[in-house]
Amino acid sequence: MSKELPNGTTSEDRRVGATLRNFRQMRGFKPDQFASEIGISRPYLANIEAGRRPLSDVLLARAAEVLRVEQIAIMIPAALPSEVA
Repeated sequence: MSKELPNGTTSEDRRVGATLRNFRQMRGFKPDQFASEIGISRPYLANIEAGRRPLSDVLLARAAEVLRVEQIAIMIPAALPSEVA
């Protein structure tokens, strides 16, 4: 279970945001370019990546499509094999 942080987001929001940032960087997208591709502002993307805003289902779907990854890869990073196994 995710712990709620003072701003109303959760530790999961922070993890998902960091994973999204990692995928964006691995695919070579600059923040402005990626934000435009998924239909949000650069500041809003920064808030998602920092875990200050949750990633909505709609934005998750758009991001996964642009990044060419499965949605689950953003939500549950492969870097946690002991939790998945």
